[in-house]
Amino acid sequence: MLPILLPVALLFQGPLLPAYIGPGAGFALGGSFLFALAGLLLAFFAVLAWPLRVAIRTVRGRARRKANSGHGGHEIKRVVVLGLDGFDPKIAREMLGRGELPHLAKLRDQGTFRPLATTFPSMSPVGWSTFATGVDASRHNIFDFLTRDKRTHLPVLSSTRLHPGRERRLGPIKLPGGGSHFELLRRSKPFWKTCAEQGLPSTILRVPITFPPDKFGGKLLSAMCVPDLHGTQGTFSHYTEPGMEPASGNRTTGGVRLILKHQGPGAWESHLTGPDLPGSTENPGAMTLPVRVVVDGKNKCAEFRVGQEKFKLGEDEYSEWIPVEFRSGMIKAHGICKVRITSFDPGFSFYITPVHIDPRRPAMPISNPPHLAMAYSRLHGRFATLGLAEDTWALNERVIDEQAFLDQVYGIHAEREKQFFQALDRQPDGVVSVVFDATDRIQHMFFRYLEPDHPANRGKDTEKHKNAIGDLYRRADDLVGRTMEKLGPKDGLLVISDHGFKSFQRSVNLNSWFRENGYLFLKSDPAEGPLPEIPSGDRFEVTDIDWPRTRAYTNGLAGFYLNIRGRETDGCVAPEEVPALQEELIGKLRGLQDVERSCEAITELWAGHEIYTGPYRSNGPDVIVGYKPGYRADWDAAVGAVSDLVISDNTRSWSGDHCMDPRQVPGVIFSSLPFITPKPALEDMAASVLDLLGVEAPDHMTGRSIFGDRQNFQEADG
Repeated sequence: MLPILLPVALLFQGPLLPAYIGPGAGFALGGSFLFALAGLLLAFFAVLAWPLRVAIRTVRGRARRKANSGHGGHEIKRVVVLGLDGFDPKIAREMLGRGELPHLAKLRDQGTFRPLATTFPSMSPVGWSTFATGVDASRHNIFDFLTRDKRTHLPVLSSTRLHPGRERRLGPIKLPGGGSHFELLRRSKPFWKTCAEQGLPSTILRVPITFPPDKFGGKLLSAMCVPDLHGTQGTFSHYTEPGMEPASGNRTTGGVRLILKHQGPGAWESHLTGPDLPGSTENPGAMTLPVRVVVDGKNKCAEFRVGQEKFKLGEDEYSEWIPVEFRSGMIKAHGICKVRITSFDPGFSFYITPVHIDPRRPAMPISNPPHLAMAYSRLHGRFATLGLAEDTWALNERVIDEQAFLDQVYGIHAEREKQFFQALDRQPDGVVSVVFDATDRIQHMFFRYLEPDHPANRGKDTEKHKNAIGDLYRRADDLVGRTMEKLGPKDGLLVISDHGFKSFQRSVNLNSWFRENGYLFLKSDPAEGPLPEIPSGDRFEVTDIDWPRTRAYTNGLAGFYLNIRGRETDGCVAPEEVPALQEELIGKLRGLQDVERSCEAITELWAGHEIYTGPYRSNGPDVIVGYKPGYRADWDAAVGAVSDLVISDNTRSWSGDHCMDPRQVPGVIFSSLPFITPKPALEDMAASVLDLLGVEAPDHMTGRSIFGDRQNFQEADG
């Protein structure tokens, strides 16, 4: 009973006071004290119900094992799913052929290795939602990282929605809370809920699109779309001496740049920005903490004080997770961050990561049960909680360098390994599923090293980290080997990825193409005659578009939308005109030429109704775009903007990608057990996990078990 009592004991370490956290204009959460109290009560009742739950699970487990006829003579008691986001089959095959991945080779020889068909479109929020639910995007409602607000046309997150609460008062005093809460927009039921219904335990660690966390009879630690204390998906801070501002000034993407104030010899001062102040409409601004630093340039070290925390740093090292507490009256918000010095000479500068929610004192539930994150923090130390924890934008903006990024990524990876291996040691049956992100993030940022002619190489190192991706795959193989050592004869192991990877050398802005071809208009565009050219480097935002005249537009990375009357505000395309307009645009954009390179940029397009048949299909793109490998939607187009060029070089460090023709970027599956289907798909994984455990897949799942009846597969596959 000790594992159950431990989280209860941890809650008595100190009360969690009401916390505040805000995205944009800000919002007040229900008090953290109430959250802690709820976690305490849940844990208390879990202890009381423990004997009954064990008895029910035992009975159900026996029935399940009797029903499980075994796979290849194996009785499966536990399924371990090791997710390696973005692990590419082509790179894997090449390295397997050279003998560089011995553990994956052993797993392949023991069972099966094949490419794993990805989703339409091929991106992580869609893919991992399909993995969880066994259905496509039109049945789980996640089509992209971003979608559009049909009322404003502005891009919004596709996976979560904030429901602001009402203001609460005690006489003239404003009270924290008010019932604000996030809603997970993923629909359909994940396989771990089905497991819980059958009395099977499950531990689900950092599988994307699990925030807010599912409430079910298992353990889950949320991943993608957990916000930082700004309420954003990650806002870093970079501090410099005066005169060190970049040529572009202090404007930056993904973070803020601050100028240090001189406070004497070697002493500097600034602040760290936290959540918006409560009641920001009347009291605009944000909570802040003082940041003070004394620099010892001779010995290349510095003493920091961030809030109440003091620490010392040298060159090329991160601080530990620094706990920070933002206050405004009775309101407190607890976060954690890391600090790294980016320069001693010429000029002093340093970087602070986004301020993550403190897992020891979370301002909102980031796990199920709520005390799980607190328990992990007490057992293993504080850990990254931000959904996209690896700070790719800091490297894109050249605030940190490649080595700093690698150190950060592998530090987060090590935190997740501790949680994963503890689950393997503590849970002998059911499902243990984890997703590691390093394989995705490092390929995004280091793919340029594989191609000497990549535009992103201009002005950057091309030698020091040229083996980063090879090292990444070897580290992943080592993780697989250590996982295999933990398995028993009644365990099944699946190593999977949601998609593969290709180069991203050129960007395509379909909004610019729509404008050049008469499908999109800016408010400044004349009613007749030629359109004025957009000055080089300029761009026009969503709010600059003349929507009553615009028939087609894009945001996100999946495809594009038609501005349909009755669906979008100021829609101008009659519903009966939609099929003809879809066909017209598909015909014109198929094989879109990159004149500068004398090749095509788009290989194929699909009308949404050709791919999607589920109940949420109207929320997806009207046309999915299959970019040729090497091409992807432009950074500006992803947020709905119109720029001066249709096709241009991608010069950011983010030099590899997968948001292209899904047929060209399959993932992988390595299975410890042979399976029979020749063409496994990500959509089949949920049903396959349940099948291994002797549980029948629910009717809503459209994927099929890859371990199913051979004859049925032969008939279905023709």
